Amino acid sequence: MKDKYLLDESLGYKLFQASRLMTNTLNRHFREQGFSLTHEQWQILSRLYEKDGQTQHELALLNEKDQPSVSRLIDNMIKRRLIDRKSHPTDKRINLIYLTSHSKRMEKEYITLALQTIQEAGYEVDEKELAICLKVLDKIRANLK
Repeated sequence: MKDKYLLDESLGYKLFQASRLMTNTLNRHFREQGFSLTHEQWQILSRLYEKDGQTQHELALLNEKDQPSVSRLIDNMIKRRLIDRKSHPTDKRINLIYLTSHSKRMEKEYITLALQTIQEAGYEVDEKELAICLKVLDKIRANLK
């Protein structure tokens, strides 16, 4: 390990900047297509596309976000008619989050823009190198949890 610290060579700095650029690019793609959707809203929708009808708690855990942030995000998405909140059929203390018919219709278009962003980010990156990068990132996330 080096004794000298250079911010531009820091893993954390590079991860943060890459993440910020990916987020900005995805948000820009959504705006350019006339979708008033943010990357945080996309994360919730994406989890619901994987499995519709999840609890706020499940969505918070899957997206590695705190409950109050997810609650505010969900409230905003309900107001924008992207998702619905319904009582659990057997336990009224639990609410389940569902996609609206509008969000279901938009799935293909949203996914296309997400994949476009990933493709742009991985431009001229060897598939094997990208696979190694993703594996390393998974290890880093596991180490820091």
